[in-house]
Amino acid sequence: MAADAAGDIVVLDRQKVETVKREAFGFNLPKLDLFGGKGEKPEALDRVEGVAKQAWQNGTGGWTIVLEDGAKWDQVGRDPVRRAPKPGSKIAIRKASMGSFFLNIDGQTAIRARRVD
Repeated sequence: MAADAAGDIVVLDRQKVETVKREAFGFNLPKLDLFGGKGEKPEALDRVEGVAKQAWQNGTGGWTIVLEDGAKWDQVGRDPVRRAPKPGSKIAIRKASMGSFFLNIDGQTAIRARRVD
């Protein structure tokens, strides 16, 4: 970071850092030394929860869900969803293996999903 190299002091509000981490959840971003100081291991965010703002079946037969914070997730694969998501549905997303994610809709069995926006 240029400010670090120049010896400048950079102040980051902890709440803002957590907000940025949450907004970036699901994207494959390069590792940056922005959110942890030297020698500190940054806390990993491995789960987020939200509320569906919109939900629809997309052209591949899976579901697309937009959360209230604007994050857009697409279902990957053909796992069935017993109760269709709708505005107001509670959504929980957690990291799975090899960079994939599991998405639960109103506590149902998880489906695989990927962040698209």
